[in-house]
Amino acid sequence: MRRLLLFLLFMVTTGAIAVFSVQNATAVSLRFLAWQSIQLPLGVLLVLVALLALWIPYIASAGR
Repeated sequence: MRRLLLFLLFMVTTGAIAVFSVQNATAVSLRFLAWQSIQLPLGVLLVLVALLALWIPYIASAGR
């Protein structure tokens, strides 16, 4: 039952990101201090940031 709920949560989140990406296809770039990224569609940037947010705890715990 828990796996089904996690799967449904994953599918709803993925669907929401897909709808958001299609509706916001405007190219944007990130700025951080003196660094600026290339221009990417907002949806692609959102997916990249989400993947980075998922990998940071994994990388931090691998150093222990």
